[in-house]
Amino acid sequence: MAHPAHSVPSPAAALRQAAAHAITWRSVLLGLIVTVFVNTMSLYSEAHGSGNFSWSYLPEGGIIPFILLAALNGVVRFFFPRLALSSGELLVVLVMGLISNSTSLFLMFMQLAAIVAPRYFASPENKWDQYLLPHMPRELIVSDRLAAKYVHEGLPPGAPIPWGAWLVPLAHWVPFILVMLASGYALVALFWRQWQDHERLAYPLMQLPLLLVGKGPPSVQRRFARLPLFWIGLFIPVCFITYNGLQTLYPSLPRLPMDVNGVIRLATFTSRKTPPLYAWMNWLVLGLGWFVPLELLFSVWFFYLLRFVEVTLLNTFGLTLGPSGFFMWGQDAISCWQAGGAFTVLALTSVYTARRYLAETLRAALAGGDTGHDEMLPPRWAWGLLGFGFLGMILWLTHFNMPLLVALIFLTSVMLIYLSISRVLCEAGVFYFTPPLIAQNFTIYSLGPTAIGPAGMVALGMSYSWHGDVQTVLPGLSAETFALKRAMGVKGTHFSGVVWLTVLVGMATVIWFTLFAGYREGATAWKTWAFQTWGPMTYGQVVGQIQMPFGPSLPHVGVYGAGAVVMLLLTWARLRLNWFPFHPIGFAVNASFTIGYTVWFPFLIAWLIKGFMLRYFGLQAFRLAVPFFLGLGAGAYVGKLIAVIIVTIFGKVLS
Repeated sequence: MAHPAHSVPSPAAALRQAAAHAITWRSVLLGLIVTVFVNTMSLYSEAHGSGNFSWSYLPEGGIIPFILLAALNGVVRFFFPRLALSSGELLVVLVMGLISNSTSLFLMFMQLAAIVAPRYFASPENKWDQYLLPHMPRELIVSDRLAAKYVHEGLPPGAPIPWGAWLVPLAHWVPFILVMLASGYALVALFWRQWQDHERLAYPLMQLPLLLVGKGPPSVQRRFARLPLFWIGLFIPVCFITYNGLQTLYPSLPRLPMDVNGVIRLATFTSRKTPPLYAWMNWLVLGLGWFVPLELLFSVWFFYLLRFVEVTLLNTFGLTLGPSGFFMWGQDAISCWQAGGAFTVLALTSVYTARRYLAETLRAALAGGDTGHDEMLPPRWAWGLLGFGFLGMILWLTHFNMPLLVALIFLTSVMLIYLSISRVLCEAGVFYFTPPLIAQNFTIYSLGPTAIGPAGMVALGMSYSWHGDVQTVLPGLSAETFALKRAMGVKGTHFSGVVWLTVLVGMATVIWFTLFAGYREGATAWKTWAFQTWGPMTYGQVVGQIQMPFGPSLPHVGVYGAGAVVMLLLTWARLRLNWFPFHPIGFAVNASFTIGYTVWFPFLIAWLIKGFMLRYFGLQAFRLAVPFFLGLGAGAYVGKLIAVIIVTIFGKVLS
C-alpha cells in the first residue's frame, strides 16, 4: 500500500530542505569573507584610483568574487562532487557580495568624511566658524581638532589612533543610519511579491548569475557553458580589457580609445550649443541588454536622444533655469528637474498599481497575521519598520535642528527616490544610474533657504553624507536580489537575516578600515574626493545658501510639475493604448549623467540586434543567442580581473 504522505513532502518541508542546502555555515562564512573584502577593497580602490569597485548596482565587488567562486566550484564538483557548493549556496554568497556594496563607498565612507570635515576645513576665509559650526550639534561631528587633522594628514610616529574622538558622533549617527536602512528595506520588501508575481517584472540584472548557476530557463541553463558562442562572447571583452592592462605596463603599445573598464570610446560629439553625446560601447551593458524587454531598450535610448535635442534647443535660445542643485554632476537644470518630477510619479504609480496588494499586507499586519504567502518580512514587521522607522527619523532630524515640515518633505522624497531606483533596476536593468534629482534639492528649492533657516540648512547639509551621491543604496540592491530568493529556496525571513548580517558586518568593517588607513596614510593623500573636496564643496554650498538665501523657486517647481504631468500622460498611454511604443521609465532616467556615457548607446545596439532577430528569426534564434550575450557580460568582469592581476603583479595601478 502506498503512503503518499511519506513520499511527497509538504511545501513547508520542501522549503526547509532547500534552505538547508543554501544558508549553510560555509555559504555564510564565504559570504562574510566577501563582505569584508568588498568593504575594504572598494575603499582601497577608491583611495588609490584603481577602478570603480562599487560604482553600480551590479558592481565588480559583488560579481567578480561570485564568478571566481562559481568557476572554482565547477572544478571542485568535477573532482570532489560531495564537497561542491550547491547553487543555493553560491547565490547566498552572491547576495551577501552585492548587499555589502550598500555600506561601503557611498554610505559609511562618505559619512566618516562628512563628520570630520567641519573641524578640519574650517578657516577664517570660508567663515564656517560663523555660519556652519554654530548650527552643528557637537555630538554629530568629530570635535577634537587633532583627531580631525591626523585622519587627513596621518598620525605622528608612535601616536595611537584616537578612537575615542569618534565614539560620540558614531553613537548618534549609526542608529539613525540603521533605522534609515531598515525603513528602506521594509519599503521594497512590501513590493516584492507585487513586482515578481503580479506585475512579473523582468529582473534583467539577475539573469546573468542565475544562468551561471544553472537556474535560468531550461532551454539555456544546461548547455550555455559548453557552447562556442558563450566563449566567443566572453573572449571579446577579455581581449579589450586585458589589452588596456598591458598598455599600463607598456605605454609604447598603440593606444586604443578605451577606459579602465574596457569601454570603447567610438565617438564623442560636442559643440558650443549641445551637451556631449557619447557613442561609447560598454560590453557589460550590451550583454545585459539582451535580457531587457525590447520596449525598455528603445525607450531608454530614445528619451536620452530626445533630451539631447531638448537641451540643444534650450541652449540655442538661451533658456535656462539657473542652478540645478548639488550632486547633479553638471547636468542642465531643466532636464534634471523635469526628470525629477517623472521619477516621483514613477514611485507614486508603483504605489497605486500595488494598492490592493499593499492593502492586503496592511490588513494582515493590523490583524497580527500573514498573507498566506512567504514574504520577505512578516507584514507586521514590514509595516512596523517602515512606519516607526519613518517616525523615528523625523524625531531624530527635528531634534537636531531640522524643521518638521522640512523633515517631512525631505524624508518622503528620499523614500520615493528609493522606490523608483528599485523599480528601474528590477524592470529596466539600468544598473549604473543616479536619480535625476536628490531629495535635498527638491526641499531647498520648493521651500527656499529663507523659510528653512540657517540651522535647517545645516541639518540638510549634513544629510548629503548618506543621501548625496545616491548610488548602491540598500533598497535598490535588495530589490534586485529578491529575484534570487526562489532559486535559493529559502524563506523570506531567512533571506532578510542574511541581508542584515551583511549590513552590520559591512558597516563595522568600513568604520575600522577607513580610520585605520586614514590615520596611517593620511586621507588627503588618497585619490578620492571624499576626504579632500567633499567637505569644502558640500558645506561651502550650504554656507553660500545661508549667506544668500532665497524663497521658493517657482520656475524649478514648475518644471518639476511639468515633468510629472508628462510622466502621468506617458503612463496613461502605455496602460490604455496597445500600440504605444514608449515605456515611461525611459523618460524618468534620461537626465542621469551615467545614461549618457554608459547606457544609451549599448541599449541602442542591443535593441537593433534583438529586434532584428525576433522579427526575422523568431524566439528560438533569440534563445540561441543568449550564451553569446551572457559571455559578453561575464567577460567584462573576467577581463577586469585579469587586467588588475597583471598590473598588480608589476606594482602598477590600472589606468
